Amino acid sequence: MNETGKSSQSLYSRLFIVLLAMNCIWGCAPHRLALKPSVTPVPSQPPPEPPVLTIDQLLGLQRPPDLIRDTDSDQYAQRTVMENFWKLKEKAAQDGWHLILVSGYRSFNHQRHIWNHFDALYQKTDNLDEKGRARAVMSLVSVPGLSRHHWGTELDISEVSLRGQLVNIHPDTPNRVVQFYDWMERNAPLFGFCKVYLGKKGAVRDEPWHWSFIPFSRVYQEQFMAIKDFHRIMNDKVSNVGYLMKNFKKILKQEIRSINSECFQAKPTENSDHPSVETEGQQQLTPVPKAVEGAD
Repeated sequence: MNETGKSSQSLYSRLFIVLLAMNCIWGCAPHRLALKPSVTPVPSQPPPEPPVLTIDQLLGLQRPPDLIRDTDSDQYAQRTVMENFWKLKEKAAQDGWHLILVSGYRSFNHQRHIWNHFDALYQKTDNLDEKGRARAVMSLVSVPGLSRHHWGTELDISEVSLRGQLVNIHPDTPNRVVQFYDWMERNAPLFGFCKVYLGKKGAVRDEPWHWSFIPFSRVYQEQFMAIKDFHRIMNDKVSNVGYLMKNFKKILKQEIRSINSECFQAKPTENSDHPSVETEGQQQLTPVPKAVEGAD
């Protein structure tokens, strides 16, 4: 072989070695080279405009639009409200809490059933006249037609392991209940919910389980307060309707004063954002001498 052939063979050999080394370098490179770049989280979208409610819908005489069902609880709420609850529920599960809906949308007739149930309880257990019974029931249950649950924006939220245990904060409140309330107060506003009954004033007692979807309910509250004619809710099938009719203006004022005004002082973020104890929602209408989880 002449000098030119040897030179070419040597060149090819060196080139082969270089390519082999480069292949080894790339093949043995750390896995991080193959990682996809981190994805910047997409900001959550602000909630849509709330559906328009008629006066009959605000008073519970007709269903609000676009109600959807929560299959775990068989409760209903407006679609956006329920979807935000499901997001809150997912966050809770990550933190070791298992949320369950106790109550959502209620019609006028449903609210009347709850009202009459508690009135019948007081007739059996307390020696109260019509006025006394009406005031006692109002501390536990909103007057039919005046309940925020008619709007499809209000949720009574409990925790699976604490069903039937949610009460007002007092020295004997179980520590796990207090921890759950604390978690809700820190996290529920991130999904648009606010605790509207604090029991500081008005007719309705403290309700740590009652959460309102503020992006919608703030609009409906303004519309509700503009209603002038409430004669359609003065139904003779409502217990103590005589007292309610005679004192309606005062009763309406007390209901409105019960609302936590802090929920409406600032517009909630795009993700965001109660004294005797009641039973947690309308489904367990068992006699309760004092107070229990959520039948407002």
